[in-house]
Amino acid sequence: MRRLGHLFVFLVACSASPSLGTNGDRGRGADAETATGADSQSGGRERSVGGPSARDWKSFPAIVDAPATPTLYALSDVHGGYDRLAALLTSNHVLSKAPSSSTDAHWGAGNATLVVTGDMIDKGPSSVEVLDFLMALQADAKKSGGRVIVTLGNHEAEFLVDPLNSKASGSAGIDGELATKGVMPSAVTSGSDPRGAWLRVLPFGARVGSWFFSHAGDTQGRTTTVLEATLEAAVNAHADYNDPEIVGPTSILESRSWYLDAATAAQNAAALGVKHIAFGHDPSALGPKGMIAVSPDHILLRVDCGMSPGVDYSTGMMLRVTQQGTKDVVEELNATGQAKALFTSAR
Repeated sequence: MRRLGHLFVFLVACSASPSLGTNGDRGRGADAETATGADSQSGGRERSVGGPSARDWKSFPAIVDAPATPTLYALSDVHGGYDRLAALLTSNHVLSKAPSSSTDAHWGAGNATLVVTGDMIDKGPSSVEVLDFLMALQADAKKSGGRVIVTLGNHEAEFLVDPLNSKASGSAGIDGELATKGVMPSAVTSGSDPRGAWLRVLPFGARVGSWFFSHAGDTQGRTTTVLEATLEAAVNAHADYNDPEIVGPTSILESRSWYLDAATAAQNAAALGVKHIAFGHDPSALGPKGMIAVSPDHILLRVDCGMSPGVDYSTGMMLRVTQQGTKDVVEELNATGQAKALFTSAR
């Protein structure tokens, strides 16, 4: 679809979609209240929608701190690959049945935790469906005794900075999908659309037991307390997320190559109080594309496996960590439900 066509749709009056789910993420292991905006009627110029309200950091922390659960799953960089995401979760029994639509999510993993480390949008055909599905899955997991934690990726943050950026407005970006649904991108970034309300309160990272998750993974040797304070200050100062701590080249969402120094990785893990750091963002980090890669010391794991049809390094891979006695058994799960052992670690 041509970009001019997108802009024509953006400039006419349009209605946002109905509320689709809850955020479900809160620090200290509890769940937050619903984080969706009111249904909106959006029209006029692209940037005419009002600004977002201040974030309640107690309910929606910058870094989620959650307890370990008997089973922990993680994946990253879905990038509009809704069909592949649904198939991966269904094959590995995270869903109790295949969804009939992007809002039909049925949690099947009991009291497990699933972490999705951002980059849900762009590059693939179904960014909006990915957002809708993860919102619905969070809500259903919470009702069923499980938990879904979704952290922000650089594509989501850059979209909040500028909803017409080249990634979002490109041929495989989210803007075209929003246009077909009659939703202005600015309604999303302002939070007046429920998807935007959800995006605007997503955490930047999550500590789950002895594991830490974030999109790019680089915490620069800071503790979770310092990270929280830094990221809160960044959002408070720049409600559009245009802050170097969020979208700068060495930020927690954008940093690359930091993982090449084993000493840095060990220092970061020690400061965070964890044994392992899992991240996405760079599909070639630590090892071959299309599979989960692990550093020799088992501290770092890259879980971006290029699952989007627009990237297509794999049809989907997911991390599973299972508690067995005093150890964590760490495995890679593929889209057909097969497991491959990665390593075993003392908890």
